[in-house]
Amino acid sequence: MLTSNHVNNEIIKFRRQVISDFLRRSRFDPFMGDASTSVIVRLADLESDGKQVNVPLVNQLSGDGVGAGTLRGKEEMMDSYGFPIWADWARNAVANNRASNKESSFNVRSTARELLRGWARRIVRDDLVDSLLSIPTASIQAGRLQEPGNRVNGVKWSAASAAQKNSWNTANYDRVLYGAALGNYAATVAASLLNVDSAADKMSAAIGSLAKSLAKQSGVDPNNPGQYNGRPKITPWEIEELDEEMYVCFLGDRAFQSLQNDPAMLQANRDARAREGSPTTTNPIFTGGALKYDGILYKNIPEITQRLLLKQVGAASVDVEPFFLCGQAAMAYATGQLPRPTQLEDGDYDFVTGLGIEAQYGVGKIAKAPLTVPNATAGDLVDWGMVTGFVAAPTPA
Repeated sequence: MLTSNHVNNEIIKFRRQVISDFLRRSRFDPFMGDASTSVIVRLADLESDGKQVNVPLVNQLSGDGVGAGTLRGKEEMMDSYGFPIWADWARNAVANNRASNKESSFNVRSTARELLRGWARRIVRDDLVDSLLSIPTASIQAGRLQEPGNRVNGVKWSAASAAQKNSWNTANYDRVLYGAALGNYAATVAASLLNVDSAADKMSAAIGSLAKSLAKQSGVDPNNPGQYNGRPKITPWEIEELDEEMYVCFLGDRAFQSLQNDPAMLQANRDARAREGSPTTTNPIFTGGALKYDGILYKNIPEITQRLLLKQVGAASVDVEPFFLCGQAAMAYATGQLPRPTQLEDGDYDFVTGLGIEAQYGVGKIAKAPLTVPNATAGDLVDWGMVTGFVAAPTPA
């Protein structure tokens, strides 16, 4: 008879390296910089002290000037505004005691530190996504310095009232697009979304080009050719090393999938893309994640679908997904304190240990009110560097 092992004598092995949920780095990073020409402007003014930083915004001069006549008394007044950004804290920690740490099959402290770093990356990325569809305000965001805190300046779309959304819709009439036709715009957001149809209004290269046309014509009076209307001009993002300018369009999974399958985009990628090098690593048909067409760089941000999808608000109750065509200074990321590690100092005679991370920052969509409006509300603030679009996004079959 064969001898069998007692269960307590059988060898059980555990990997020392823990496998946790994968967290990819933010796809916003390449578009973030300290220069005012960046799509997301990083502000470090609060790192020394202070709770608020104002982003100075100045419209271009729009007058005709004078020729040989008298200039004195005919000077043009600059239209300026300071858009406020408030920072808040983001903190998290993991605690355990010496007993569980000693008996664990993996290194709890090193695993906790990696998870906390991942949490810090995720929370900034999610806040940036929420800011894309926020309603700008000139007042401190709700929940600041409370639990769990709020680093998104303005009002998140999910928390905005119908009146706030409608005020934003009115203020941004020349930089908001519903589906494939300018005529889908209505006086209210709800009525405009009902004009988004699942057949005609899925994301396409043509819709992206129409949004680009809105951006290029922003600040120009459509009823008076050649005349500026005093509204912010959306300036394209400049890539200095390539001597090239373009707009950047952030869109979620459903809109990006529709764009990938759009016949015009498919043909462009099939017939016009260079074939040098390895096609599986350079051709967007195989790589995904980004597309380029008509001076627009399309960047897929999966969290837009996860966090901002508008369920059953379109025609025939179709889901609607927003996209965001951005130029210079579309958003601000104000850092008060970069992420730093923390630890529990007084843990029951050193028996309880804890590792944490903390950061202070604020993010917001940059917007401008007229010089004559000192206390701006949602109805006064105009998005500075962004066209917001809404397209049909039916559930994938």
